[in-house]
Amino acid sequence: SLYLLPERSQIPLDRPSMDPNAALLSSPSPPRRTPAKSLGAWVVPISDETRAIIRQKTGFDRATTADLPAELDLSSCEALKDVSALGQVQQLNLRNCYAVKDVSTLGQVQHLDLTACRQLVNVSALGSVDVLVLCGCTAVIDVSALGRVRRLSLYGCNRVVDVSALGAVHELDLSHCSSLNDVSALGAVSKLNLSGCTFVTDVSALGNVRELRL
Repeated sequence: SLYLLPERSQIPLDRPSMDPNAALLSSPSPPRRTPAKSLGAWVVPISDETRAIIRQKTGFDRATTADLPAELDLSSCEALKDVSALGQVQQLNLRNCYAVKDVSTLGQVQHLDLTACRQLVNVSALGSVDVLVLCGCTAVIDVSALGRVRRLSLYGCNRVVDVSALGAVHELDLSHCSSLNDVSALGAVSKLNLSGCTFVTDVSALGNVRELRL
């Protein structure tokens, strides 16, 4: 199988897990803090609502952005809305956080899992994310800003039509993007998953793709 994320994350490129209990990241002990100064970021308080959710989920109190760990799993925190203070986290799991809409401050996160964030529309700020999982983000239409993402999963993003800007993505999962029909710009992608893309009929431009799933 193709893997979009590191092995420990257990998210296969061709069949991403929708299990709300499957965590992108896990740590049995308090994870290391993110060096805020090295990221050139301001240290600001975390909102009371978000702070309470982090404390309930992880067992640790994070009062400011300087207190945030490098790896943070907030999966299935359905009450979570405000993620504006989480941009300094390096690996962030927000899968099944259904209320998340605004991810404009998360552009510096390295590994970001937004699986099933169905209210999410605007992903234009995420072009610098290294590994980005948008499985089941059914409100997302415009992915033109994501051309620099190294590993990208749009599994089940059935409103995405134009992928012409994604030709430089190294590993790209477009499986079950049911509105997609033109993949002529993706010839330079190394690993490409088009399974379940029923309207894609012409793959003549994909001869150089190293690993292709149809």
